[in-house]
Amino acid sequence: MRPLRALIVDDEPLSRRAMRQLLDTRGDVEVIAECADVASAEARLAGADVVFLDVLMPRRSGLDLARHLPDAGPPFVVFVTAYDEYAVPAFETDAVDYLSKPVAADRLAKTITRVRDRLRSAAGAALSDTTPQVEPPPHLLTRVGGRDLVIPVPDIDSIEADGVYALVTVADRQYLVRSSLDALERTLPSAAFVRVHRSWIVPRDRIASVRRNAKGTHREIVLRSGVLVPVSRRRHSHVMRLLRGSPHR
Repeated sequence: MRPLRALIVDDEPLSRRAMRQLLDTRGDVEVIAECADVASAEARLAGADVVFLDVLMPRRSGLDLARHLPDAGPPFVVFVTAYDEYAVPAFETDAVDYLSKPVAADRLAKTITRVRDRLRSAAGAALSDTTPQVEPPPHLLTRVGGRDLVIPVPDIDSIEADGVYALVTVADRQYLVRSSLDALERTLPSAAFVRVHRSWIVPRDRIASVRRNAKGTHREIVLRSGVLVPVSRRRHSHVMRLLRGSPHR
């Protein structure tokens, strides 16, 4: 397993040093550069798998950089900041994680795992046009009481992250499936399902409309059931391209 190539972006030298020292203690991460501002970081993005990114910096913020990165990555973004109030706008950029300073080693380990999951998902999507397609599962399985319940894939109305598992909605029932959203995204048919947010996958034929939310702060999907699902800024353009080309629209 090759090391993750990491870029550290923070205007505070002590914070950059602390993050580098944490990463250097691991054998699976290689820091390729440190940058003190967004302009410098943009010149060093090539080849990076992950950017450990401060939110508040002079001239341009880390949020600004994240919003201009490619929809599907890499590089993927992990925000590192002392200000918890930026968590919501940070995750709207489809960031992999949000770390609070000072960063603990065990918390960083969980983040590295999430980054690797994203990289595997992105690599699978990139190869999908050149490799034989794996037959998508006709159903999902979940344990209910003492029996295994079959959930037919065409019956699924939405899938929401529930910790490391997934909450699958079918009509007016919800079932916990012991699989991550990243794993389900790789196995469900891409022609029928779309990842619209780090925490949501929806069937394309269940989408009724895409609109601004009531406060005008972000976009959301209205499912045919009336359920509202957030759309991250980084995935919005991808979602709209799929819908415009969808036979269901």
